Amino acid sequence: MTSSIAPTDLVAPVADDIRKMAAQAEAERRLPDALMSRLKKAGLFSIYTPKEFGGLELPLPDALRVVEEVSRHDGSTGWTVALGIANGYFTSVLAAPSAARVLDSGATLIAGAPALGVRARRVDGGYRLSGRWPYNSGAPNADWVGSPAPVFQGDAPVLDEQGQPELVFFFIRPSEAQIIDTWHVTGLRATGTQDLYVEDVFVPDEMTGGIALPAGPRPVRDCLLARIPLFPLLHLAQSPPVCLGLARRAIEEFRALALAKPVSFGPSKLCETVQAQAGLARAEALVRSARCYWYEEVEALWDAVSGGGEPSLEALSSVRIASLTAAENSVAAADLLYRLAGTSAVFQSSPLERCWRDVHTAAQHLGVQDGRWETAGRVLFGLEPGSPLV
Repeated sequence: MTSSIAPTDLVAPVADDIRKMAAQAEAERRLPDALMSRLKKAGLFSIYTPKEFGGLELPLPDALRVVEEVSRHDGSTGWTVALGIANGYFTSVLAAPSAARVLDSGATLIAGAPALGVRARRVDGGYRLSGRWPYNSGAPNADWVGSPAPVFQGDAPVLDEQGQPELVFFFIRPSEAQIIDTWHVTGLRATGTQDLYVEDVFVPDEMTGGIALPAGPRPVRDCLLARIPLFPLLHLAQSPPVCLGLARRAIEEFRALALAKPVSFGPSKLCETVQAQAGLARAEALVRSARCYWYEEVEALWDAVSGGGEPSLEALSSVRIASLTAAENSVAAADLLYRLAGTSAVFQSSPLERCWRDVHTAAQHLGVQDGRWETAGRVLFGLEPGSPLV
């Protein structure tokens, strides 16, 4: 199941804008409003949005290629565009009129993260929310905030039929939440991944929906994405394509540097040293092999889902292994090239320096941390995964 829209064609009209505004975005620790406007106009926040609401609704592999291509120009922008997964996935819990209100003809950015520090209390006609939660990427640029929160009655959590905490997925306007400035970090500085705080905010029933962990949203409309469990989908949609795009940019920047940079006590250019030659080749192998492997697994997963099936535990584990490989190989390639570039790579004005910081930050995400190898290995042995983070 493929799209007629080429990712590079979708990104090309705004590629120069992304690069030109990258330094400003990093300094401001959010994407500039002018850039956000151009990204929306280009359709980059519509890649997951259902067509019935004015979106492009690209097949998952194609949407991921768009995120990868944006990340090649700037990691923070790529990470923010990747948040568009919420437009198709989480809005599936809303009836059509409410979904249309959120999606606004497709050009919407929804910030959010599991709001486990929030208490949602049932009241007539909806819920009242109070609490604080972290890691809300895109918060300063968001049109909506969408997050799952545990339901409480008094001081006790409400339990569902399986004895698990009952959750409600809520949508609110960013103006109803306070941004707490915590995002002072190594890389991906412009993602605005801030804490949010709400105090006695009322959310009407029509702006809420059902969700369970680890299964994911309980859709009230058709949604292919919702056939994929929550953690596997979000973890493959965020870090891997961003890491791959950043690693490709690192290769491009190192090659350009090595072709021009003179070296002391040796050949006239860095590109003429055996270390640079071997390093560039090794980096290319690391990134290209991981990329091929990852997209092969993503395509297989999407073929199963779009064919009407449910992804097996083994299929989800295979995608997880490929995602881990994509992140680790991307970091390894960036490390190799950063080292070979010498002091040229340590200046904040160097795109290679920013690639190095950004790819390390993206690879710190829960979905591609070392513990996920163990979970995937258990599945390969035929054991229970021992974690919802398959």
